[in-house]
Amino acid sequence: MGLLFVLLTERLALGPQWRAFLVIGMLGAFTTFSTFSMETLNLIESGELLRAMLNMVGSVVICVGAAWLGVIIGRMS
Repeated sequence: MGLLFVLLTERLALGPQWRAFLVIGMLGAFTTFSTFSMETLNLIESGELLRAMLNMVGSVVICVGAAWLGVIIGRMS
């Protein structure tokens, strides 16, 4: 997502509607977050608090790291 965002905003300068369509619509960011939320809630409700915490922390760290790496790659000359 980070790579696509940089390409669309800094290299191609597409309008906000196209960026939203491609980044959110095509990559499914909202659907992915909803799935993450439901999976975490199911773990909590089933009493698996440690797994729920690992899921939350691990998902955020990995996703932010991947977005950061994509931004770096997208900005390479």
